[in-house]
Amino acid sequence: MKKLNLLLILISVAMYVTAQEPVSDLPVTRKNSVKFLPVNLSLNSIAFEYERMISTKNSLTLGIGIPTNSSFTKKSIFDTMDPADMPYNDKLGIFSVRAAFRHYAGKSGLPKGFYISPYLKYQDIKVNATISATDDNDNSYENKIEMKVNTMNLGFQLGYQFLIGKRVNIDFYFFGLEAGMANIDGNSTPDNPSYVNSVASDVQNFVDDMPTFVGDKIKVSKTTTSVLLKGTSIPYPFYRGGISLGIAF
Repeated sequence: MKKLNLLLILISVAMYVTAQEPVSDLPVTRKNSVKFLPVNLSLNSIAFEYERMISTKNSLTLGIGIPTNSSFTKKSIFDTMDPADMPYNDKLGIFSVRAAFRHYAGKSGLPKGFYISPYLKYQDIKVNATISATDDNDNSYENKIEMKVNTMNLGFQLGYQFLIGKRVNIDFYFFGLEAGMANIDGNSTPDNPSYVNSVASDVQNFVDDMPTFVGDKIKVSKTTTSVLLKGTSIPYPFYRGGISLGIAF
């Protein structure tokens, strides 16, 4: 929550700066853009961005992603899995807020051309699923998994934005790198408490197989009914790329 509050403060400052900027001398009146990011649909998020030109070469961007909380196993990456191993009753939702500054190479005053854009992003990810499992004696049981992940990321983006007829935005953000810190809070609950020790062992083995800089940040514990997973300040890199479509006004 503290990280989200920090991001909201930064966004408020950015919006205040925008309001104080003397933009009336720009050569055109289309200084605003509202855009839709279709790539985010694959991440179970409906994402939009608002961009405001604050000078002939610079703009501020505010983006928000709204979680759909829908199934993730229907994605193509799961096509090769054995149906017996497929999670079910699964839901994934990603909420995100991204604040960015853009510097365009041109001086048109329009939101178009090649740009570089540093940004700050907050994400809140929630995953739920049920997995069927078997013990050493081939007895089957169900394991319910709940996971929450929140991240704070810093990054930069290279891209090129077209403006068709000075109204339609097509924004290719083709190269973006970001680094951040993730906090993880999860639990795994078998329908039969007698399997808690077995699940805890499997989860610990999975964590031990992770790279050291990740695994050392994650702690596995258990209660009489559930296995708990908790990780704080886990560093990770991420690549960002895609396309957005919008309207300038």
